[in-house]
Amino acid sequence: MGASGIFRKKRHHKSFKERLNNKLETIFKSTLLLVWPTFFAALVACGWYFFLFKHDIHFNDGVNDIIATAWVGVFGILYSLLATMALNTVWSEYKSIRTAVKRGDLDTFVDLKDEELSPLMYVLVSVVSIAVLGGFVFLKYPDAISGGIIVYGVSFLLILLLLVVAEIDDPCAGLWFIKNIPDEWLKVDPREFRKRRADKGEEISTQKLKYIT
Repeated sequence: MGASGIFRKKRHHKSFKERLNNKLETIFKSTLLLVWPTFFAALVACGWYFFLFKHDIHFNDGVNDIIATAWVGVFGILYSLLATMALNTVWSEYKSIRTAVKRGDLDTFVDLKDEELSPLMYVLVSVVSIAVLGGFVFLKYPDAISGGIIVYGVSFLLILLLLVVAEIDDPCAGLWFIKNIPDEWLKVDPREFRKRRADKGEEISTQKLKYIT
């Protein structure tokens, strides 16, 4: 019989205590994740205030509008594309590992365990992030409060995204690790596992060839 009405209550397979503990743990981990961006963004904002704003170092008035629209706009779009690619890549692998753990698929888990985002992607995203931040840092602001808020906010978001990508990139360790991975799976050496699997596959292929001939 189909569901009636316009609202269906979610069914929970965990007790209220377990759900509450999971929520509290998520809040605690999220708070820890925000500590580093908060700290480094504060350093960037303080550096901007003491070394640039107080010494009146900024782009010329004639260039200010160009930088705000062209420089920040172009590098902002490029950064958005790169960040989306990086997040999609690591999140896809993260979901695949979670699915492999749920299904007990050791082969898929081992194949993805040591997969990491290319260091070149980290370098590229970092360089574009610095370019975007540089456009905001050297703009001329009417006062320290407005400039500090913008510089701090941009720095915070750029650093946070890099940290999130790095956390998702390694789901077997770090702060946001996948909990239900068996301990024996974590001890598996991916290179040795693949070597044994390849040797076994080659042996089976040889046996099949002998059988055919």
